[in-house]
Amino acid sequence: MKRNTCLIILIAFVLSSCAYWPKSWRKPSSVETSMDLLEKSQVIIDRVATRDFNVQSCSRDLDLLIEQYSKAPETLNIEVIKNQGQEILDQSFDARMAIHSMLDVLPVECKAKVKDLYLKMRMVEDYVGVHYYSDAQISADSIKYQEEPVPVYEVDKYRPYHVGAGIDPKAKFEFKNGDIMITKGISFVSSTISELAAPKSVFSHIVFVHVDEKTKEVTTIESYVGKGVSIFPIEEALKNENARILVLRAKDQALASKAANYMYNKVQKLKSEKKYIPYDYELDFSDNSKMSCEEVAYDAYKTVSNGAMIIPEMESQILLDDPKFLKRVGVKKGPMMVPTDMETDSRFDVVLDWTDYRVMRDSWRKDALLGEMFRWIQDYDYRIYENMTSVAAKVIWSTRYIPGLWGMMSKISGIPKDFTKDVPSLTITTMASLKSIGGNLLPVVTKADQEHFEKTGRWMTTEELRSTLDQYRQTNPKGLRKVFREK
Repeated sequence: MKRNTCLIILIAFVLSSCAYWPKSWRKPSSVETSMDLLEKSQVIIDRVATRDFNVQSCSRDLDLLIEQYSKAPETLNIEVIKNQGQEILDQSFDARMAIHSMLDVLPVECKAKVKDLYLKMRMVEDYVGVHYYSDAQISADSIKYQEEPVPVYEVDKYRPYHVGAGIDPKAKFEFKNGDIMITKGISFVSSTISELAAPKSVFSHIVFVHVDEKTKEVTTIESYVGKGVSIFPIEEALKNENARILVLRAKDQALASKAANYMYNKVQKLKSEKKYIPYDYELDFSDNSKMSCEEVAYDAYKTVSNGAMIIPEMESQILLDDPKFLKRVGVKKGPMMVPTDMETDSRFDVVLDWTDYRVMRDSWRKDALLGEMFRWIQDYDYRIYENMTSVAAKVIWSTRYIPGLWGMMSKISGIPKDFTKDVPSLTITTMASLKSIGGNLLPVVTKADQEHFEKTGRWMTTEELRSTLDQYRQTNPKGLRKVFREK
């Protein structure tokens, strides 16, 4: 009898295990050539709906999905993408929203993995988008953004975007007081932000939205290097150098509105006194006399909630073991809030997701470039070395207190004339060094990516971009080694 009982238990365990791993979630076999993205998204949606994706299963399920989506771009069928691209993009967004609906019950371990999965899913979406729409891939530097149509508002001028539940996709999108936008810039500094933390991300900036209760005027409250905290028209913010825009809306709308009003009034009051909140180059969240872009919304929510609402729910991690470089970019090893952390904060809903596919290759190349830079620092003990460009920038920056001379020198250096004088010299030289390193590496990876597309009809994957950069590093190019090499 005991033997039969054991047999029954064993059979039950095997059956439950088989039910736990549906066919489309199993590890891809070595002979699998292409992932069915529509099927994969539908499985995610269905498993969330039936609660088969839950607290008990989430860790293993997410590990499997991360592995599968990581490999997907290498094997995607371009003809399938050209035929089903829009449906794939729509379904993938719905799958991400299904997972988002579970965030408030998932354990910390799974929330961390959701961040990584979102990255992998977005990379697949980007890859599908650039091949499906076939937009000419251009450099962000070639675009005069403030002369461009307004993203989100001028819908017919860009590729379709996605909106959250309950929002009419055909109506003009309406921002609400306290909305948070997280965006992705297309510069070496933006890629530094998105590539430095773990997990990596596709966002680099946070924008806090204010909507006037009476006039309905929409503005943004933002902090920038060399500028500090300022208020901008929403159109100007939307026409910034963005590869993507994600709008998040707090579930507690009363608190969100209170937070936005608090920060808006604070900035306006200081402006009337001819004062402003400087940029926080030390990223000290405990001191709100200075603020980075993340700290604007962080301080607003913390203040009006008396410390009850601290964003985000879970911070990313800085893992790089190079105190000197981290000092250059103003961060420390350990937990740190970065823009992408807001996407997985369960207290916010995703209400809009917009992408500019024209600049996606430019964004990918710069991300791959900075990602490889950090890997070389970590694995090969690479260091940034001062060069004529960075030294000149430092010398030129020292003239900022001499009005007549500074106007001329800013034109020579390209440093904005209205940069606030509190910008550390180290920040200026680091930006100059990143520009020099990028100037060496970006043409190499851009050429390789373009030639690969012309030859094969498909753009390089992230791994192929990074491999191209590493192969170039191994040739010991003189130009690169002048500014970036082993210790």
